[in-house]
Amino acid sequence: MTTSERAEREASLEVLLRCSRVVFLVHDLEEILTMERFWRENRDRIPIPDGLKDRIEATTTAQMAAALAFVFAASCYPSYLAARSPVPGASISFYNTIISIRLLNALLHLLQTLALRSYAPGVVTALLVSLPYSLYVFHRLRVEDLVTARDLYKALGLGVLLHTPAVLGAQTAGRVFVRLLSRDG
Repeated sequence: MTTSERAEREASLEVLLRCSRVVFLVHDLEEILTMERFWRENRDRIPIPDGLKDRIEATTTAQMAAALAFVFAASCYPSYLAARSPVPGASISFYNTIISIRLLNALLHLLQTLALRSYAPGVVTALLVSLPYSLYVFHRLRVEDLVTARDLYKALGLGVLLHTPAVLGAQTAGRVFVRLLSRDG
């Protein structure tokens, strides 16, 4: 491989790693724009405990936007680190875990849609953007010898453990942030 070919390959990998921010924004925008209305129209069809339904129902579009802004901000740092130095190690592992969470989130949107037999917020971009992007990133990280199959499995396991706490934490942060803003306003 020539120096020029190597530089082009590294540049395209850097762009790919930085694109995760765009993937997050596109997907999260769909959720922000559709969640509140979807919830109003489908609350009684969703088989979850009433306490959780009340929590979701109390979430406004502003709180959802704030929560997803926190998720976006949290995803930018691992993307930056991985793109800045795409070599095996902690940065790539951290990024790999974030992409695993994104992959699991996409699959959960698909499962929600199948369970409801109708549209669920986020499913369109989950299937058209998040899922293909995540799978391609995993493929590229393997091809570039930045992760092993074992690394991918570990990241997926961490993704499973971290997805729900990350979502609940972001929702709580969004709710608190909007409440603080409304007090000042």
